[in-house]
Amino acid sequence: MNKFRLSLLFILFLQSYQAWSYSESCQLVAQMAGNKEYKQQPLRVATISHPSEIPAEWNLSLIEQHGAWSIFQTNQAWFLKETCALLTKRNEANGRNIEFMPVLLNKMTGSNAVITGAFIVKTYRTRDLEKVMQRYGFKALSPLPNPQSMIVDVKPTKSYDLLIRALDRDKDVELALPLLSEPRK
Repeated sequence: MNKFRLSLLFILFLQSYQAWSYSESCQLVAQMAGNKEYKQQPLRVATISHPSEIPAEWNLSLIEQHGAWSIFQTNQAWFLKETCALLTKRNEANGRNIEFMPVLLNKMTGSNAVITGAFIVKTYRTRDLEKVMQRYGFKALSPLPNPQSMIVDVKPTKSYDLLIRALDRDKDVELALPLLSEPRK
């Protein structure tokens, strides 16, 4: 493993000890992603639904698109302290549900980073990975070269912040890192 990756893992591991308390929505996700690089955006939401599918009465302003994601500005926070997770709203006009994800701001690039609900989870022992996945109901997305690690889908969950706090306290989990979707520059 190169020195950069080892340093990054060490920094993220040290940050996990700070994950005991939080006061704002998505604060622990931003902390785990890197407080110097990311900032919570309580008035922003992201969806893969086309902007034309968003009802006007929701008062959302399109501010950015990257890949399949449309990032919108809201008039009030949709994600509260303990609800930093996938949010489903029903479009009454067509009877369809639209899923929204919370957003962080990458302070270095000025771009919006969507919290996708995928995490890298690393356990202390290889045999504990399956136990942790079952304990929390994670779905495997992709194995990683390290047999103690896996990219997992953590949805559905009430809050990514609450999940990070629980994983931080779990004796079998060494690292839980949220994966973000943001444009490449």
